[in-house]
Amino acid sequence: MQISFSWTTPALFVEDLALRKSETRRDWKAKHAAKFRNGALVQAWDKQARFGGKKVAIIRLTRDPYQEPLCDIPGNAWYREGFEYLQRMCLRVDGVTPWELWSSWKLSDETMWVVEFELVQDLREDIQATEYATPLMVFK
Repeated sequence: MQISFSWTTPALFVEDLALRKSETRRDWKAKHAAKFRNGALVQAWDKQARFGGKKVAIIRLTRDPYQEPLCDIPGNAWYREGFEYLQRMCLRVDGVTPWELWSSWKLSDETMWVVEFELVQDLREDIQATEYATPLMVFK
């Protein structure tokens, strides 16, 4: 199993645990979400393999995925999504600031799957360090 983090990849590796990405929201079908279970080890990719992505980490799910309306996201999810770090580093998420994305989520009536996880292993040793977490980098 794998999850592509694309825009938020830099937040997976932040040393400060309070700022490190530890959850993600996904627009999955229930059948796909059911494949991901608490305790499962999952490959984290910087983007989908079919677009030239690289496996950058191993993560462990810390609970089963669950559905949550975007408008009901708790405030501390800002940090768990890695948005505080990305905002501080002036990074963009799909062409917008993390704050703009967060604000649009809070106004949305859409429901997403929440996947909570922890970093188990950093696999970036074969990837140039400058490829990640560079200020002003735009992830698309």
